[in-house]
Amino acid sequence: MKKIIVSLLILSLAILINSTTNAQENMSLGKYSSMKIEKVGKLKGTLNQGMSIREMSGGVSIVLLSQEPNTPNMPIKADTMTFEWEEGRNSPTRIRMEGKVYLEHPEGKLTAEKAVWDFKKEIVEFTGNPTLDSPKAQGLKGSKIVMDFKNNTIDIENLQADMIPLQVEGSAGGVETGLPLLTESDVLDWNGFIVELKKQGQTDTMTPGKHLLNKFDGDARNQFLSAPNDLILKRKQDLVKQINRLLRKSDFYNKEAWSKITLPETASELLKKGNLTPEEQVRLNRILLQCAFPNAIKPL
Repeated sequence: MKKIIVSLLILSLAILINSTTNAQENMSLGKYSSMKIEKVGKLKGTLNQGMSIREMSGGVSIVLLSQEPNTPNMPIKADTMTFEWEEGRNSPTRIRMEGKVYLEHPEGKLTAEKAVWDFKKEIVEFTGNPTLDSPKAQGLKGSKIVMDFKNNTIDIENLQADMIPLQVEGSAGGVETGLPLLTESDVLDWNGFIVELKKQGQTDTMTPGKHLLNKFDGDARNQFLSAPNDLILKRKQDLVKQINRLLRKSDFYNKEAWSKITLPETASELLKKGNLTPEEQVRLNRILLQCAFPNAIKPL
């Protein structure tokens, strides 16, 4: 019986993406043509000349797939997904997602508490503390983030941003003027970094990891220490965001925390200088981070 339900689910999800009532009502998902189911806790649907999905709950994890070799897969997660249908159509008009919504677009990773995918307009609207992280900009936040698949655009209302480079590689002069903040690729060993940061954060004595974790936002420290490592790995952009916020701070360094670590001459000179520019401050802190986690963080 379980195999039958799974088969019906896969079939109906294929219909969800590919089927339309006529050519004028094509509800395309751009380059994505099928869907893989990684996890669905519970499925509700109706059996009426086929199967129509009404709700997936209990933790939903799906992946949009493309037949184009250069188009990466698009993972989507949420606590629940509710499907809205109009009479006479054999594909839904909307999907409403709620609770820990996560979408990994080729241009960035989006998180929010709610999202509505409108198939007619070919847009996804994220609300409830939506955040976008991408290689070009980190910590983009707003009251609403709208992805337009038809026009390949992203609109953000009431924008706030942790970091947006003012000049990127390939622009006039070919000089990168963005601060030397941490990126996901700068962490050479993610699992080792997480393990060591947790270890340092739970020691009785002051260590770099303990000092930094004490400066995390709100409950982020406790959430980091209690979360399974595999979950942190899936949400490692959140950890990068926390660290980059601290890399801008003049109190990133703590003499007691780094007392047992030999610092390079560059760091020592910047510590003696004081009154650092924003670029010097981030550079100093990146060096300090690498010294604290030499096997995990790439040197500048």
